[in-house]
Amino acid sequence: MGATAAFAGACSRPNRGKIVPYTRRPGTVPGAPDKFASVFPEAGRAHPVLVVTREGRPIHVEGNDLHPDSRGKAPLRAIADILGLYDPDRLRQPLVDGRRSDWGQALAALRPAFDAARKSGKPVLLMTGATSSPTRRALIAELGADLPLSWVCWEPACGPQERLSLEHAKVVVCFEADILSGEVPSWVADFAKNRRGGTLSRLYSIEGGFSLTGSKADHRLRLKPSRAAAAAMALVRALSDPTGAGLDGFAKENGLSVDLLRGLAADLARHRGAAVAVCGPALSAEAREAVSLLNAMLGAQGRLTARSPEHAASTGLGTVKEALEDASQGKFSAAVFWGVNPAYSFPDAALWKRALAGVPVKARIGLHVDETALECGLVFAENHWLESWGDHESDSGFLTLQQPAIGPLYDTLQGEDILLRLFSGAPRPEYRLYLEEGWRKKVYSTGGGSFESFWTACLHDGLLRREARPTAAPKSRPRSAKPSATPDGFELVLSPGLAVFDGRYGGNGWLQEIPDPLTKQTWGNALRVSIADAGRLGLRDGQVVKVDAGGRAVEIPVLVSEGQTPGVLCAGLGYGRRTGNVARGVGTNLYPLLDCDSTSPFLLCGVSLTPTAAVVDLALTQGHHRMEGRDIARSVPVAEAPRSREPRNIPTMYPAQDFPLHKWGMAVDLSMCVGCSACVVACQSENNIPCVGPEQVRRGREMHWIRVDRYLLGEGAALRAVSQPMLCQHCDDAPCETVCPVNATNHSPEGLNQMAYNRCVGTRYCANNCPYKVRRFNFFEYTADKEEPEILAHNPEVTVRPRGVMEKCTFCVQRIQDVKQIAKTQGRGVRDGEVMPACAAACPASAIVFGDLKDPVSRVNSWSDDPRGYRVLEEVGAKPAVTYLAELTNPLEGEVRHG
Repeated sequence: MGATAAFAGACSRPNRGKIVPYTRRPGTVPGAPDKFASVFPEAGRAHPVLVVTREGRPIHVEGNDLHPDSRGKAPLRAIADILGLYDPDRLRQPLVDGRRSDWGQALAALRPAFDAARKSGKPVLLMTGATSSPTRRALIAELGADLPLSWVCWEPACGPQERLSLEHAKVVVCFEADILSGEVPSWVADFAKNRRGGTLSRLYSIEGGFSLTGSKADHRLRLKPSRAAAAAMALVRALSDPTGAGLDGFAKENGLSVDLLRGLAADLARHRGAAVAVCGPALSAEAREAVSLLNAMLGAQGRLTARSPEHAASTGLGTVKEALEDASQGKFSAAVFWGVNPAYSFPDAALWKRALAGVPVKARIGLHVDETALECGLVFAENHWLESWGDHESDSGFLTLQQPAIGPLYDTLQGEDILLRLFSGAPRPEYRLYLEEGWRKKVYSTGGGSFESFWTACLHDGLLRREARPTAAPKSRPRSAKPSATPDGFELVLSPGLAVFDGRYGGNGWLQEIPDPLTKQTWGNALRVSIADAGRLGLRDGQVVKVDAGGRAVEIPVLVSEGQTPGVLCAGLGYGRRTGNVARGVGTNLYPLLDCDSTSPFLLCGVSLTPTAAVVDLALTQGHHRMEGRDIARSVPVAEAPRSREPRNIPTMYPAQDFPLHKWGMAVDLSMCVGCSACVVACQSENNIPCVGPEQVRRGREMHWIRVDRYLLGEGAALRAVSQPMLCQHCDDAPCETVCPVNATNHSPEGLNQMAYNRCVGTRYCANNCPYKVRRFNFFEYTADKEEPEILAHNPEVTVRPRGVMEKCTFCVQRIQDVKQIAKTQGRGVRDGEVMPACAAACPASAIVFGDLKDPVSRVNSWSDDPRGYRVLEEVGAKPAVTYLAELTNPLEGEVRHG
């Protein structure tokens, strides 16, 4: 069956159940988008989202503005996973011994093993990812009562996760914790809120690598991760001893500024009750304990609390190793792997092979034929999350409901439905009914009307407001966290890839092609090495090195990073997949380096590097990292912030333009922007922007309409960075318009620099004449070779551009026109904030404001007139419609800025 036919059939499947649109209008209106509240589940976290659909197919994902955790913002991987729904590599039916099958035969092949477990008492191994769903946990508990079951819940790339609130934090200290990566939008929102206004919060970052949080920090202390516990304990002792005498020795021992460390301790002491410390997931148990004690002394328990044990609990590598050792000894009658891929991500390949040999029946529940599926005789095709029902507990204690935005495209089932069909006795209801009945019994209160009305309201909102369960503060014991002696060599910090995470999104081209916010690398990972270490070893960008950690070795190219601490290496997990048309062979798999017996497997000490003769060409989107004195991205201390702004009158030969109705413009606050790149992915999803692949990226032919430039400031220990979203500036006197020989690019009566694609003949004069370098040319027919399901992700309101045509940011003109049409129908004008381009809608920091510059009370007007405001390359005389607000930093007054 073709994907189009499958799509048509899926939309009318009777088992989809009743879903409730977020859009309040009767029925589906052809040509108008509908929205459905749902949840994007990932690694035990629940991200409330709104799924935008057109004629029954999802095309875009936004945050749910009713939920306090999302505040209308979605993580970039949630936005990009629209592409995962229409992935042509998806499983379309179950497989038995590698052959296509139907559900009756596939489940019949697994039932005898479950029946044997019931008779013999030999358990079934169920290995899953972490879950935040109380109903899924209840279902697995019921299955455990039906048969002997050993449930292992594991996330291969995630360390301990904590609940964090920065809303009232005036001082934040991060120990190897990248809280501004955009993984949790509410953290970025809280930080950004405290960076605009009269009083700015202050951010310290103590790290060995160079993270987004470190690049944004007011003070950054370069410290080896193995010394984080000692650093936290030094601050604990300084809070107890007002003289702070113990800090001097620690600072000198680790090459830090004594004045800065004393200033940090004094800052924390001044802000007790409004200061919080955050420990990164890669750090040791001693470091987590020390940071917990520091938080206890700061009175920060209300801002940093341990997550409930049953809420998204995940075991460590040691527990997984024990389970696989039991499997190798024949202690399980069957093994089911659901949402995990141990054949790829478990470090000990030999133990994994022995475990497989010791289990007679092996089944994989998943979306793709991945590395684990290749090793299993039974492969069950699972629904995508956009095709599934569920419920989840969020960080704030709210219950959130997940409803499908589309019926299953293929012959797939929810993982929960597969388990329900494996129970003994009478057939169980489908999971949708199981979920509804669970809410009827455990959640619904009879005092609030009928259950049907309650259920419909919860589906519409996507959440149930209830009092959050109290969560215990992290336990701490007042002891001096003296770390054991670390072996000689490098320290290596491994973290999930910002885009591909633990590898599950390796087949998503949008995520593979999004540049890393700091290194600007696409399509792969590299080992980040400091300039000092690279000089000592004679390394250069792209040179392949052999990394050895306790006898476990891999080869990976290096990327020399200015922000790296000497002696510290960093790299991202999730690459080096062996399956998938997109993921296969991209980057290096670093999971084999992990130590299964370590309590901090993502921090490796005693690592050695051996250069090889091989060199690879890294796919980078930015090759120059300094402004060289040019006034592009401004950053000033708050004490030096401008108090007024003089208008610049630049002579021009162009006649003055008149905009009778609207003059659209944008403002970007660099103080709030953290460089997370959510805007880039949202723009790509909204505007049908193609992927071009690593070869074309190396040629400088990436197609993103908005890029996030990253400029380095300072040197050595004082190094930091400023991020600047750069898009078409929609100049009033646009240099691109005057050179187009066919008038394909021209100016609209509302101030938009617009493109007539069918007029463009591809001279590329406009790109050459654009001072901002934001125009993109289709060198190839990037969409012609797409397989059938992929085109369903296209937004029907945006033209898919052919080969030989120039394209660029349009300020999401389709959204402008939609809002204008609605306002006209209702007999009113366009309200301020009603038009929201995809980039502004996705920005977790709300750093982008869009609106009508002719509206004197609009936010964009207010921001554009801010004393910090300026226009990039204004001296060119192009009259851009985008205003940038200079970044403000909040360093300690009179102290050394960095250490």
